[in-house]
Amino acid sequence: MLRTVRHLLFPDLSSYGAEPGMGLLDPDPAEHARELLAAAKPHHRRAVELALCDLYGRRAEAIVRLPRGVERALAHRLLHDPRDLPLLLNFIQCGLWLAFSLTLQLTLLPRDGGLSARAVGLFVVHVVVTWAILGQRFILGMHFAAHRTLISPRMPGAALLNALPQLVLANFWGMPAGMYYLHHVVMHHASNNLFSWDLSGTNSYRRDSPLALLHYIANFALHTFLYLPYYAVVKRRFGLAGFALGSTGAYFAAFHALHAYHPAAFWISLGFSSVLGPVALMAGNFGQHQFINPADPADNYGLTVNLVKAPFNMLTFNDGYHIVHHLNSVCHWSEMPLQFIKNLDKYEKHDALVFHSLDYNEMSALIYTRQLRKLASYCVQLRAEPRTTDQLVALFEERLQPLPQAGAPLDLPKKSIFGLQQLLWLGLYAGGMPSAIFPALMVPVFAALSLVEA
Repeated sequence: MLRTVRHLLFPDLSSYGAEPGMGLLDPDPAEHARELLAAAKPHHRRAVELALCDLYGRRAEAIVRLPRGVERALAHRLLHDPRDLPLLLNFIQCGLWLAFSLTLQLTLLPRDGGLSARAVGLFVVHVVVTWAILGQRFILGMHFAAHRTLISPRMPGAALLNALPQLVLANFWGMPAGMYYLHHVVMHHASNNLFSWDLSGTNSYRRDSPLALLHYIANFALHTFLYLPYYAVVKRRFGLAGFALGSTGAYFAAFHALHAYHPAAFWISLGFSSVLGPVALMAGNFGQHQFINPADPADNYGLTVNLVKAPFNMLTFNDGYHIVHHLNSVCHWSEMPLQFIKNLDKYEKHDALVFHSLDYNEMSALIYTRQLRKLASYCVQLRAEPRTTDQLVALFEERLQPLPQAGAPLDLPKKSIFGLQQLLWLGLYAGGMPSAIFPALMVPVFAALSLVEA
């Protein structure tokens, strides 16, 4: 029992353990592993060995499990792809937890009560479970569900069921209803991390600077709501623009109504996450795109990294394979390690960066603290003649340099949208919307950081 709990929180990648009943790839991992290793070039064998741990590792996204017969029925009758059973179970556990936590808050905390030991206790428990335990699981589950259909279209109400994670659950992780698809799939992947069309593009920043990270987070937190509909209009996605504006209006109205009805439940369930969510989301995206090849900033092999044999892959549907994801955004999450293994020659040709045993936060921490030599020890080299540590450090430093010329200039229409959004935040806070305090405070911070980064 303790070993199972430990694996769900800190996945063990020391041996293969994929369950055939979960619908994940080959039922004989050992035989398939031998075949892949036998076919690998000698200088690619280590990369294959490491990626096999992700391909056949014991998945830990689903904490809540159902009877095997029920899971089999859901996988083959409800889901568009039976391999997405862990993703469905992940959404079920997140929904159950939110319903339970919100019920406790609404029943145990008085509507007109202030700060109390009970409120603090419920807040701590909610944050620990929602963010420390379920945070990565939900955000990356929603991410892959945004790229690929989860519920089979033949099921009644499939469109609504497929929309629930982004329309309802996402709000509890600080991502406003209906905005994620427009931001991530339509803007980020189409504009491919190149600012200023991609508001979450990292190319213009010096990506080893913590101040640059703060500016990046502030820029996103302040300007998303109006910029995304603007982007959709420019790209002639008028339906998406209208939907984004409508969902944003509903989001603010719901926030105002819940705060008026039960302030404590609002701040515990939604208010705190509306601040933490953008910070966590953008810190993660910054880490994913911290290294960019200056020779071709738009090359998918050079604008991000792969993180292999990393325990967090077992919690996040193989989120470490970000090069694979940018090469093919609809590649199934369970296949990404295999796609990496099968295309190692291309990774070598494009001089892609691959690291092992780290998550993005750990990689970023080594960058910010200038421990590039230590980071080099985690690099999985794909060349027949490996680089020395000094050569790797020089390569890292080259790929951390700002590349503002790679993207589009921040022209007057975009600057106007930014200014209007800042005025809107200040107006919302002045008009009595408590959750607008964070973006309102960020306006002068963003201005100061812009001067420092200029």
